[in-house]
Amino acid sequence: MSDRFLGFAERYARTTSCFISYIIKGTTIKGKVMMKQKTFLFNHEWTTIFYPDRPSGFSILLLGGEQHYMQEKTNFWMEHPGKRQMVEHLLEKGYTLFGTNLGAHWGSKETAEGLAELYAHFIRQEIVNEKIHLFAEGTGALLLERISKLLEGRIRSISMLNPVLSLLQRYEKEKENKFFHKKFMKEVGLAYSMEANEVPGWITGVPDCHIPKEIPVLLMQVMDHYERNFPAYNQRLTLPNHEIKYVTPEKRYSIPYQMISFFTRYEKQL
Repeated sequence: MSDRFLGFAERYARTTSCFISYIIKGTTIKGKVMMKQKTFLFNHEWTTIFYPDRPSGFSILLLGGEQHYMQEKTNFWMEHPGKRQMVEHLLEKGYTLFGTNLGAHWGSKETAEGLAELYAHFIRQEIVNEKIHLFAEGTGALLLERISKLLEGRIRSISMLNPVLSLLQRYEKEKENKFFHKKFMKEVGLAYSMEANEVPGWITGVPDCHIPKEIPVLLMQVMDHYERNFPAYNQRLTLPNHEIKYVTPEKRYSIPYQMISFFTRYEKQL
């Protein structure tokens, strides 16, 4: 067990008083059956754990960005039809899922450290295997390198959907729209504790996200979300435990099936 992780575990133990929780089991809202879940405040952010009816002992940490919101009585994973379908399918297969409200983090160190603390809480409180899977969508992928180092030896595999893997490439893309560019500069400045006008000079030195080669990776790209930096990243995914799947928009329903097929391959060793 690494010294860095022990530090997060000790910090979690000192801050347990910040947790406020309630659980919803099989209730309905507007005729729709809700998932079995627990929602609580962790480090001042709403956090949710989704529980399967028949737990397999394996779990998945959900990583997103600003749009992947978590609120007290709802969250992106429940409200977005495609993500709800994905979560329901994963729950049917016995996975416990958990995630927290991350906001516009843009891969910041503080956000990754907060997720390491959340992992420590989750493992202490839930009856699950300590080696977890990660699922990252969009800008959630910018956190993967930092989290992989903080949770060294505790990540079973990583699945990515339409990932943003380069902060610099995203900066170049946002420059095409003046409004979004201004918003991006402000958000990155806040995430990395600098003024917005300092971002252009700083961001040119930020390397792309690199995931440790020993971690199995499944990268899924829906073709209507094609990123310009995607082919360059493909060239680095050449190991036997790395896979790339291209998904047409009409085949989005296949995403959870591909995830489960990939995850189960790396669950033979507990």
